[in-house]
Amino acid sequence: MLDPNITNFVDLLKYRATHTPNKTAYIFLENGETEQSRITYQQLHQQAQTTAAHLLTQANPGDRALLLYPSGLDFITTFFACLYAGIIAVPVYPPRRNQSLTRLQSITTDATPTLALTTQKILTDTQKSWEQNPLSPTLTWL
Repeated sequence: MLDPNITNFVDLLKYRATHTPNKTAYIFLENGETEQSRITYQQLHQQAQTTAAHLLTQANPGDRALLLYPSGLDFITTFFACLYAGIIAVPVYPPRRNQSLTRLQSITTDATPTLALTTQKILTDTQKSWEQNPLSPTLTWL
């Protein structure tokens, strides 16, 4: 039976990290079949806390952050980091190489994010498009 004081995902993850730290929280299956990676509740909690502390050096609770990640544990960890930091996560599937940024520009205009969080590979792959057509002059990329 869960603690009745658990009212959100952060409380739940903290509870699981304390009571079942070595239990698997998430498994990412490549192509839906082959296990690629897994993370325990304790690992997820620690990584989310560390990332949240870093996010709070760049933004404030209530700010928005674009999450440009492919499917996988990087997305899960960063999503929980945003929850821990009180930053509103705006998940966006990353643009494909040489793809127009119109969809991403529209989301950026609507959401007015402070941060854009992504992997180094995605940033490198699309950096030229962003330089030629910036999403927002005040957007900090991490």
